[in-house]
Amino acid sequence: MEAISITGIGVISSIGIGRQAFWDACCQTRSGVRPISAFDTGSYSANVAATVVDFKPAEFMPPMVYRRMSPVSRMAVAASIEAVSDSGIDPKILASDRVAILMGTAYGSSSHVDQFYLSLLDDGPRGAQPLLFPETVPNAPASHIAMVHQIRGPNATFCQNDISAEAAIIYAKSLLELDVVDVALVGGAEELSEILFACHDAVGGLNPIRVDSPEEVCPQPGGGLILGEGAAVLIMEKTTSARQRGARIYGELVSDASTGELAAMGHYATKGDAVIRTGRQAMEQAGIMPADIGQINVSANYAKELDTMECEQLQRLFQYKKESLQVTPLKYLIGDFGAAGVTRAAALLLSLYHQCNLPEVPVSALSSVHTDPLRWMPSQSQKITHALMTSTTFGGGTASLVFGRAT
Repeated sequence: MEAISITGIGVISSIGIGRQAFWDACCQTRSGVRPISAFDTGSYSANVAATVVDFKPAEFMPPMVYRRMSPVSRMAVAASIEAVSDSGIDPKILASDRVAILMGTAYGSSSHVDQFYLSLLDDGPRGAQPLLFPETVPNAPASHIAMVHQIRGPNATFCQNDISAEAAIIYAKSLLELDVVDVALVGGAEELSEILFACHDAVGGLNPIRVDSPEEVCPQPGGGLILGEGAAVLIMEKTTSARQRGARIYGELVSDASTGELAAMGHYATKGDAVIRTGRQAMEQAGIMPADIGQINVSANYAKELDTMECEQLQRLFQYKKESLQVTPLKYLIGDFGAAGVTRAAALLLSLYHQCNLPEVPVSALSSVHTDPLRWMPSQSQKITHALMTSTTFGGGTASLVFGRAT
């Protein structure tokens, strides 16, 4: 199969606006979790989330372009603009039917959905706000990206809870390998809204933390979700064409695997072995052994079910060093959101490119109760040839991706 390279990265995150700021924050284990200021949290059990601050869409596009976009579309388009610029792709190449846009989002613009239906309930069909409606569909961010870059190729949006972005990455790899397209803009975007926060609070899913300043935030594994938001876009293309045009290659998507597991609604599959199965499948496809994996980015998100399950299954998957296994739970820093997969992938690719591992914690810390702040092992330069990303969502979906250093 043709090798698939990543040649551009764009990131809008709670820990940094732009690829470089994001990478610096990752290396410094800077948390994006802070008190929420966008809406009143007085009636909720928590008042913190990993929210995006200091994002100015005017730094990426003219106001006439973004003025009617929802927050999630603005972040997605901004990330795509940075990724395209970073890749150095000729705009003439983009304006063809051989370029795909594939996005992942669990909820799309939940704020616009909420506002639109409130206007419908308050004023009836004739009083509903028509300008809000176009942003209520999950594929709005992908459509905006297509219009901004004049892309006419395949355009699809995946909504699969917390592995929405991973589904987009896997589909992009298939389109490139089948020679349906030459380039794919692959992204994930999510916004935090009051309605989304309220729903998670109503089902008891939030980590019940209330603080007055970011310095006071000290979540513990197993305490409950800390929600987040953000967007990231990767430029994926065939390695041969990337090398022909002299592109910088951050890394390669070597293999992927996805599967399902039986789980009750709103719960993670705690009794299955999906993480083990997809991890093994992805490594077998890549032709590597567990010992070849130099970095593991896990989907742990402070939810006890997921964190404990992932800890147990990874210790079984990497049995030979289960007592010393180190992992990177990036969602502990950027929060949990459905489309976080591309943001997490961006971190791994930057790690491979710079040959510097992301900060890590012992895998056992995911299922432990701590009284002190979680201790991260700092980043350090080291040879990394392959990295594994494991992702699991409530409802039983699981995906594993293996990324490799550019060869």
